[in-house]
Amino acid sequence: MEQTRYTIQQHTIHVKSKIKLSHVNMYHCESDTHNIAPGYPYSKLIFVQKGFGQIHLQEQIIPVKENDLFIMNPDKHRFSVYVTDSTLEFTVLGIENIYFESKDNSPLATFQQVSFLNDNYVTIARMMIREISNHLNSFELACNYYMNLLLIEIERETNYNYSSASKEKKSKDCRFVKEYLDAHYTENITLDVLSEKSEMNKYYLVHSFTKTFGCSPISYLNEKRIEESKRLLETTNLSIAEIAVEIGFSSQSYFSQSFKKNTYMTPNEYRRSTRIT
Repeated sequence: MEQTRYTIQQHTIHVKSKIKLSHVNMYHCESDTHNIAPGYPYSKLIFVQKGFGQIHLQEQIIPVKENDLFIMNPDKHRFSVYVTDSTLEFTVLGIENIYFESKDNSPLATFQQVSFLNDNYVTIARMMIREISNHLNSFELACNYYMNLLLIEIERETNYNYSSASKEKKSKDCRFVKEYLDAHYTENITLDVLSEKSEMNKYYLVHSFTKTFGCSPISYLNEKRIEESKRLLETTNLSIAEIAVEIGFSSQSYFSQSFKKNTYMTPNEYRRSTRIT
């Protein structure tokens, strides 16, 4: 009998980093769809499950088809989808603390298609989609597992790799501010409060946070609140006024104004759109 033993060294970026799957958005488009928000401030993996079409982002026009995979670093620009088949389905994975780079140091397009040497990534992506769609037992753990497999395939088989955004872009102070906003977004937070909590000059705080995350602390706070409001609109019967208070907005009118600016819909319109059967 022959035996071969492999000792697994726990020192790779996949183990050390705080990369994690933040959210998953699944799109089913039977007609052209505009103003799709990319889920800023997270990097994205975008997998086309079905159909043919085009994605328009700023000056880019990108043909898309079944089994295409794209990477996207944090970007606030919205994109539009044009359907050339009967239906176009795609899934967007929002991933925290990650930044994609080209191995040859060439510029990375905002919306970058990834070419693989094999189709392993298709199997992995579709297994993840199955977990999400069926909400099987421990599906969140499974989804994070499949996400990491996709990232490994990208590093192995393509011209792209990734690094922990904290290694490249985040200072200790900015991480603290982001974590504070994540934990206390329902409270009355101002720049003065953040300055006091972080012991940073508020002008330096805004500059450093914006350089690190691509938006100001208050913009990030509003994005966080809007994302939570979407969950409440989808899953509860709380009134718009109650949701505004729940997520920390000073008034219902300010919440509605901010929500429409972010989504191009009123809160009530968004709620109705998520409950159509």
